[in-house]
Amino acid sequence: MLHVLFFMSCKVRFAPSPTGFMHVGNARIAIINHLFCQKNNGNFLFRIDDTDALRSKKEYENAIKSDMSWLGIGYDETFRQSERLDRYHEVMEKLISDGLLYKCFETPEELEYKRKLAISKGQPPVYDRAALSLTDAEIKGYEREGRIPYWRFRLPNKTVSWNDLILGEISYNLNSVSDPVIIKADGTFLYTYSSVVDDFDSGITHIIRGQDHVTNTAVQIAMFDAISKGTYQVSFAHLSLLVNKDGSQFSKRLGSMNLGDLREQGVDPMAILDLLATLGSSLDTIPFTKIDDLIEYFDISKFSTNSPKFDIDDIFKISRKILHSKPFPEVAHFGISEEAYAVIKNNIDSYNDFPIWREILQRGFRAQFIPTTEETKVLQLFFQKISAVNNFSKEDIEQALNSVKTKLNVSNQQLYHPIRKMLTSKEKGPNIIDLMMALGKNETLQRIGRHS
Repeated sequence: MLHVLFFMSCKVRFAPSPTGFMHVGNARIAIINHLFCQKNNGNFLFRIDDTDALRSKKEYENAIKSDMSWLGIGYDETFRQSERLDRYHEVMEKLISDGLLYKCFETPEELEYKRKLAISKGQPPVYDRAALSLTDAEIKGYEREGRIPYWRFRLPNKTVSWNDLILGEISYNLNSVSDPVIIKADGTFLYTYSSVVDDFDSGITHIIRGQDHVTNTAVQIAMFDAISKGTYQVSFAHLSLLVNKDGSQFSKRLGSMNLGDLREQGVDPMAILDLLATLGSSLDTIPFTKIDDLIEYFDISKFSTNSPKFDIDDIFKISRKILHSKPFPEVAHFGISEEAYAVIKNNIDSYNDFPIWREILQRGFRAQFIPTTEETKVLQLFFQKISAVNNFSKEDIEQALNSVKTKLNVSNQQLYHPIRKMLTSKEKGPNIIDLMMALGKNETLQRIGRHS
């Protein structure tokens, strides 16, 4: 399989439909396009495919832009397909004059009947081009009935081949494919057509997308040839589709979170980039904290044809590793001192934990905890012991803890649980001695003394 590792110049595009929020599936396409573009010093086009007027919403478009910004994906150009309808009509008229578009009048029910009839005869359900044989009288008859035509693109009688950057050499005999509908009866331009016009006009050099678009590619290559008179060439890379961790088909609705959900849960965006940039490739997933490092590491030639298993928990695991490696200057804006951050650092699982720990570490914090009778004995004795120490050093605190443990004959769990709960309201947390030193003697005594 031939792979091109570096391109002297390239232009890619990410073209979401603003009909919903960005989920990990289309975020993966955006990320890989971005990394490929940056790796090759290329140009990135952000195109909004909003020709579906009923389902496209401004709130989704704004959310997608916000998610891209959060991920660190910038773009050099942007436009909406809804702004280019005149151009689609212009190309349409040229294709009509070239004899490459033709009117059709079949109803959906008639087309379904034809499809089933072909299958029953053991024939492929390919459109029979009956509309090409319509007489002027038949066309006028349909128009009198109130039928509004839709338009098909007439495919050439040939085999189309391309060398996919991931899948390798692929060929399609266009005789086995129906002439695609490119304009519906309501005048809506379909993706297969409008995308080709946009890619041609924009000078896109590489189309990187999911394997579910492979069947569109041969048809789109034929359209590129028709529009450009055979002068326009574009490279394709089709990424294998994600599957759920059990191997089942990946569900956008149930099997993935949208990017907004992940952001709300305090995930570091680099965790998403690190995982989705390598999932489905032979590259190890490394918790890079800087996108420049990921760009240097990224290699599209390492992607395979196998469907990668996606587990949302992996994003959270990588995010935790990234957060645990954050230097203090990058989190100083959360209002936690450097000394305190050193104590709680490994207990930060998401960005949402910072305000929680900031509140816990503030003077005057009061835990929501009511100790049992036995726990109260532990707290009272520890309060007495810790009140008596002079330096409040690690050694002093450790000696006080050991003294309580020995005198009351309690386990580590029975000793540490009530103390930790009084200090933080949490069941788990950082080293309890380090925590007390970060709080200081007075604050520690105030918290422990509430039930002493």
